[in-house]
Amino acid sequence: MNKGTSTATKWLCETPIHSDVEAKLRDLLVELGNADKILGIQVCAYKDGKVIIDTAAGLMGADDPRPVQLDTLFPVFSATKGVTAGMIHWLADKGILKLDDNVANFWPEFAVNGKDQIKVHHILNHTSGLHNALADIIGDHVSLCNWKECVKRIAMASPETEPGCEQIYHYMSYGWLCGGIIEHASGKKFKDVLEEAFVRPLNLEGELYIGIPPGVESRLVTSAFDTSEFHTPPPPPPTDASSVDKQPYGAMPATLGPSVLPSLVNLTNMLDFRRALQPAGNGNFSARALARYYAALVDGGTTPSPHSSTTNSHTTTVTKIFKNPKSKIHDAFLATGDFKDFALPDGTFGLGFKRIKSAEGLVIGFGHAGLGGSTGYGDIDNRFSISVMINKMSFKGLATAEVIRFVCSELDLPVPEDYTRSREFVKKPLIN
Repeated sequence: MNKGTSTATKWLCETPIHSDVEAKLRDLLVELGNADKILGIQVCAYKDGKVIIDTAAGLMGADDPRPVQLDTLFPVFSATKGVTAGMIHWLADKGILKLDDNVANFWPEFAVNGKDQIKVHHILNHTSGLHNALADIIGDHVSLCNWKECVKRIAMASPETEPGCEQIYHYMSYGWLCGGIIEHASGKKFKDVLEEAFVRPLNLEGELYIGIPPGVESRLVTSAFDTSEFHTPPPPPPTDASSVDKQPYGAMPATLGPSVLPSLVNLTNMLDFRRALQPAGNGNFSARALARYYAALVDGGTTPSPHSSTTNSHTTTVTKIFKNPKSKIHDAFLATGDFKDFALPDGTFGLGFKRIKSAEGLVIGFGHAGLGGSTGYGDIDNRFSISVMINKMSFKGLATAEVIRFVCSELDLPVPEDYTRSREFVKKPLIN
């Protein structure tokens, strides 16, 4: 510390410490704050069904000096996709749809322009060929926020490749495709399915939204750019196969270039977008909500121990979200076992979730990160889940990587390959 413990105390949210690793993590967060790599942050982790980390620090925004709290809501961009994917798996577990169903079986309007053979699993693993669909409305905020119109337009879109041939990241179209599947298969509104599947069973009320309701605006962080990265555009997505393999989400569509990224980032601070329904990227979560979600999925859908700080902390009833054995559920998430033919064998994605690999290349779990650095994942064998929320947007994600690498190292857990990066920050005075 450069300015005494009083500054650190004010900068860190004063909440109970759950473990030795959390106490050490708070020191690291102060160090990252000294280096100006954190504006605001939340970190939550579960181990063996229990909370071991639940920490918040920093500010709500560059122009909003209020301190981040545990229930502060962060925009998570594509980390939203992991929750949206879980909803489809929940419907499949209930027998409402099958992962190898043709989408047109329950969404007849979809069976046009060569899409009649696209199956649910093609959508989930980004091989439907619709990676560029509706990309022309990214700059049109009115159209982008019109859920019904977007679903209608995505049903009329034409794929660029045959289903199952190429895994190309569906960065925006994924939300309308999955959301359309969820609504047409269930006969219910997207948000109602989200509430029924996860929010109520996991006691996530007030801290996990895909499209915020009125009344939570005061808990929204404002995102800012890491100016050390954003003063120049990021490099364009690679096109050669060797470079694609090194990218967190594999091959990128042609429409996701440097000129589009600032528009996507700016969306995070627009209230109309945060209120809209965009299941690919406008989740507004707390870290403890997303970590609890992955903790439940790691245990096959069993509710983790009640969170000591939540409104529903008195609730002790154990809820089983999925009826199938967790081994089958995990095979479905990762496209292994009985589901191995539903995704490309060496693809980045299983069915809706990224395959989380160790530095040695072994698959250890599943999760999904978002543009700018917010992320969440679950480590299956170690019954571990973690979520990091940040509001200082970074393409490199060094602060997120440092936090996850530190926590995993302290717990002697495998570090996901995406986060095995060396420290690249320099200490600077912590700013009040």
